[in-house]
Amino acid sequence: MSKIVVLGAGVSGLTSALCLYEEFPERIQDLTIVASEFVGDYHAHDFTSPWAGANWASFAKIDDFEQIERDKAAYLKFLQLSKTDPSSGVKPYMLKFCFLKEKGLPWYIQQKFVKNIAMLSDEELRFRNLDPALYYGVEFQSFTVTPTVYNTYMLAKLRKLGAKIKRVARLDLITDVVALLGYVPDLVVNATGINAGKLLRLEEPAELEKLHPVKGQIVQIYEDLPFQVMVEGLPKELNAQSGQFLNIFPRAEGGCIVGGIMAKGDWSNTVNKELNESILKVCRYHVPELKATTVYNSYVALRPGRQGGVRIEFSEYRLGGQSQTLKVVHNYGIGGAGYQSSYGSARQVCELASQVLGRRKTSSKL
Repeated sequence: MSKIVVLGAGVSGLTSALCLYEEFPERIQDLTIVASEFVGDYHAHDFTSPWAGANWASFAKIDDFEQIERDKAAYLKFLQLSKTDPSSGVKPYMLKFCFLKEKGLPWYIQQKFVKNIAMLSDEELRFRNLDPALYYGVEFQSFTVTPTVYNTYMLAKLRKLGAKIKRVARLDLITDVVALLGYVPDLVVNATGINAGKLLRLEEPAELEKLHPVKGQIVQIYEDLPFQVMVEGLPKELNAQSGQFLNIFPRAEGGCIVGGIMAKGDWSNTVNKELNESILKVCRYHVPELKATTVYNSYVALRPGRQGGVRIEFSEYRLGGQSQTLKVVHNYGIGGAGYQSSYGSARQVCELASQVLGRRKTSSKL
């Protein structure tokens, strides 16, 4: 029987914890989730999960086989939840995705992995002020996740399974978890997002350099839309900012979030009013259904970017004055794909955790 600590209570940490309970039901004596922020907290713009757009539209390149498998697992889980458990906050929506033809069709269209695939007509592309000679438009079954509802749902499941929840000030170093708990846990899952580099700066200084913020900015509106919209490669006449795109995701409770931008290396927490105006201008240009919008909120948050992509890896660190070592499975640096790859990433965590916890169950019902 093992004592496990999960550092971080965002979507990566909570999903990893659920997966561990599912795949090692007889191996866990104690599982504690340690975090400085939890679901419902909005004071930290670097605690990414509450702020996320949280839909499914895989960013994985056609030859990124590991990431494709992560994203596939999450899609199938969201499909299941949307059909069987509306309390999860996962709701199905069709996604209209428009992008430059030079980019090529995404893997999930080429493989016909997603449900209800259709190509948008030239007429609809023109309706959305896009040139059919330059742009593809595809439509398929996606999902919108309401972050607060979904993370509360997972946290409730974890409590029911016996998980302990501990709010603490942010740790300075990953090895500080030993002094915090008063014992050396058998396994630590490091799901600390953008702050993982600081925690590892003594054990692995290179990680501090690899991690970087990718700032996003969102406008929230009261108006509804019966489908999602994404447009990449915005037309030049819109004079969009560098890294800007259009995402519109309706929420299950009504209204939509509208974005957005990828601003790599920007740590600021300030809302750019000019960007807000540009976001709404782009929205009206491509989505005539939303010519009138009523803004009730706008915010910024930081995606946890990492050079080389997500890190899902096993490490072992020496502890001063201890004969034991700290065994850690990392799950951080996913950027803007935290929700849409969450279950695949969690299953990889379990694969690595088996080095400590032993044999996994042969199947997972996540």
